[in-house]
Amino acid sequence: MNRLHLSLAVSALALGGCAATTTDEPEAQVAFDTTRQCFFTSQVNGFSNAPDGPNGEERLIVHTGPNDGWLFEAFGNSCNDLDFAQGVAFDPRTMTSLCTGTNETLLVPRPGGGVERCSVRLLGKVIEPAR
Repeated sequence: MNRLHLSLAVSALALGGCAATTTDEPEAQVAFDTTRQCFFTSQVNGFSNAPDGPNGEERLIVHTGPNDGWLFEAFGNSCNDLDFAQGVAFDPRTMTSLCTGTNETLLVPRPGGGVERCSVRLLGKVIEPAR
């Protein structure tokens, strides 16, 4: 059991190191590639807020490198306050690699204590806009 708590803490620290940021600018949709691509959860080094989906679904980008981001979307009635999360983690009891189209459980700390379990789907790898 201690191993599970340690793994959860490490995952939370890895994703919590880069809290979501917001701006007052209008939100543009994020372009993403839906071809099958994968990453290891150990590569995650931060996350950021993403514009909501077309039907108001909560979204976030998980970062695995300076130019590698992965767009996730919450589904069901979970993660209503994902925009305000200061840290997130993937459930360490599940997969160690995630691929486009897979579902995963995201753990989001609640302000008053405890953890909210959110169902998310990996939509695809973020396509960086041409500069």
